[in-house]
This record gives sequence, structure tokens and C-alpha cells, in this order.
Amino acid sequence: MATFWQKCQHFIKKYPLIVLLVIVVGAATGVTTALANYQMITVRASVLNVRQGPGLSYNVMAQVQSGQKYTILSSRNDWYQIRLDNNRIGWVASWLVDNTEVSQATNKVGIVTSEEANIRQTAATDAGIVATAKAGEKVTILYQAGGWSQVLVNDSVGWMRNDTLRTTSETATTVQSNGGDASQVSQASIKTVTTKQTAYLRNATDDNAAIVASLSANTTLTYLDTSGQWYHVQTKDGKKGYVPSWLVSLSANDQPAKTAPTKLSEATIMLDPGHGGSDSGAIANDGKSYEKTYTLATAKLVAAQLRAAGAKVIMTRTSDSFVDLSPRAKLSNADGVDAYISFHFDSSPSPNQASGFTAYYYSTSKDIRLAKTLSASLGNVLPLTNKGVEFGNFQVLRDNTQPSILLELGYINNDKDFSDIRSTAYQQKIANGVTQGLLNYFQ
Repeated sequence: MATFWQKCQHFIKKYPLIVLLVIVVGAATGVTTALANYQMITVRASVLNVRQGPGLSYNVMAQVQSGQKYTILSSRNDWYQIRLDNNRIGWVASWLVDNTEVSQATNKVGIVTSEEANIRQTAATDAGIVATAKAGEKVTILYQAGGWSQVLVNDSVGWMRNDTLRTTSETATTVQSNGGDASQVSQASIKTVTTKQTAYLRNATDDNAAIVASLSANTTLTYLDTSGQWYHVQTKDGKKGYVPSWLVSLSANDQPAKTAPTKLSEATIMLDPGHGGSDSGAIANDGKSYEKTYTLATAKLVAAQLRAAGAKVIMTRTSDSFVDLSPRAKLSNADGVDAYISFHFDSSPSPNQASGFTAYYYSTSKDIRLAKTLSASLGNVLPLTNKGVEFGNFQVLRDNTQPSILLELGYINNDKDFSDIRSTAYQQKIANGVTQGLLNYFQ
């Protein structure tokens, strides 16, 4: 009697094509099963920026087009890590249609046709209303699907029903006007562009085109024309070339454009650990513990937490080094930061005489809202008494043109306060409070 293996060999010889088909189908099934274990995303925005990290503070490394599909490698802070076709790895916003992630050169202008149209939080008739738009008012259309349009109007992003507006052929561009507010204007109104980060001026509208010049962040260029998603510009020394639209801000005057951040991940924060080096600051009752040590340790924890939230962080010092007061404010002004926070620990005339923390401001127009917001958030997490917000005539605030505050986060010559000040747990609570305060401030 023939063995099972002999029967198999006979069948293979007699029906080789059938056997081959079974093998191919089996292999394909295995591949399909393996691929099903991966999560895929499809780009919905017309153009989506791919960034080097999970946040808007990271540089743009590439752009992908609507309809393209990518495998998700990991996720963090509402961002997806994907692998591009050229095997590079980058990050995209999980919501895929946020205005900051859609190229300025691709948005269209819509005109409101209803007498009064509601702009809602989501694409649903029962969603919360974030704003209203009047008949004839212009909005920027970011994305359309399912009878709804995601729009930007008067700095609010929301959803409108398609039957309440008419799409035009006009390309929308958010440009900073003379008053510093964002308004929708035509391409003809653009006078200058300002680089958001380091960039290259190229001789053609291509990432691989020859480099005409290297441009540092905050370089202002004269606008000449628009070519697709690139701007034709000229440097102050007369060099002409092209820069990508997603790497610059636009201005309707001759001043550098500065777009106010609407979320922490778009913001640049300067942290100033008070004192340092030969300037020890206040001294604890033990005679050997210095304020400069704890301001630096605290600022480093705050920096780490803010960077994890996607913010760009600059520190006036990162070691036990002396930095004079004037350069601290000048550094803030030069970088045009969105918030400046100076960290200190107070001292009273006599030991154990005072306790608590205080937020100081200098300007009621630019500083006080930041001071009040952080005072409230710190009050929710710190064990010490919140002494509120006070005016402070400090040089780092007085000479600062940016929103700036000085925090006195406890009395170093109060034994009870100092037991908290020296602990990492307390310093981490400060980091939590500052981060939450800035999240509230930039919204």
C-alpha cells in the first residue's frame, strides 16, 4: 500500500499548477494577515506638513498630498509617526486638517451666504457654537467633507454647513496687517515674508534646486510673486530666489511678520533661572544653600515638561554661570519669544518671617494676563500660600518688550518653605503648574 508521502508526490507530478496556485494563495494570505497588523492613515488635507518631531515647534521636513496612505509607527501627544516613501521618518498631526498644518498657498476663500451662519466645534448640527459669521463675510476653507467645511474666521477654527457659504476661486492667505492682527487679504497685499526657522533660498521651486543663500530664522524678505506652494522673494542684498510657503509668515507691511501662537506647541518660551555664578542670590538659614541652585534645577524641570508638550524652549543659562540682567531682557527681545518667565526664591529681612509665592508683572497691557494665569495654575498645585499677583519694577521685566513675569516661588530663609524648595517633588509641581498655566494662556 502506497504511503501518504508517495500519494502526495504522485499528486504533485500530476497536478503541478494546482499545487503552485495553492502555495501562492497561501503566501498572499499570510502577507495580508501580516499587513493587517499595521495601522494606516490617509491624508485628508490637500497638503500636510511632516515635521521632525511631535509638535508644531519642530521643523518641517517634507509635505505629503491628499489621498496618500502611510503606516503609523507610533503616536505621541496627538501626533503620528510615519515612514515616508524615501524611508525617512517624520510626524504628522493626528487630526490631519488643522489650519497650521495646511499649506497657506492651498486654502480657498469662502463667502458666507446665510444672513447669520453658526461656526461649530465639530461637523454636527448639535455641536457647540464657537463663533458666528454674517452674510458676505469671508472665511478660509481648510477642508470639506460630508456637507461641512472646516473654516478659519476671525482667528476661530470651526465647522460650517456647506449650504451656508459659497466657495470662490480666490486663494486665502493669512497676512499680518499694520495693526498686527491676522486678516484675510489677497496675494497682492503681501509685501514681505519672514522665515519661521532656518531655511534655504533656492533658484527654483524644488527642494533639490540649487541653494542661492542660507537664511536664518526671522529673516525678512521682500515678496515678489507666488509660484505654486513657493514664494519668489528677494533678500536685502539683492539675491532672488524661492522659499517654501510653509516655512515663512506673511506680512502686509514692511515689518517682520509674527503670528501669535494659539496653542503651547506653537509657542517659544524663554526660561530665566535667576542669579548664577558669582551671584548666589538669597541664602537659606543653613548658610550654604543658595537661591541660584534651586532656580536652575526648577527651570530645567520646567523646560523638560514644556518641550514634551511641543513648545520651543530657550534658557538664559543652563549651568552655574553668571548672566547680567540686561542681556537676559535683550535675549528675550531679540528672539521675540511668546512668554518670558524668570524664576526666583524670595527672602525676608528676618528668618521665618514670611511664606508663600508671588507672581510679578511690570506692564498691565502685555504682562498681567500671563501673571494671573500662571498664578492661578500654580495655586492649584503648590502647597504654599498663593500671595497673588503684584507689580514688580524688575529690570528683566522693565526692559522686556515681550510678555514677561517674575515668579518668587517661596521664601528660602523660611525653614518650612525651604523644605519644599529643595525637594524635587516641589520643583516638579512648579513645572506642572507652569505648563498648565501656559496651556491655558495659549488658547
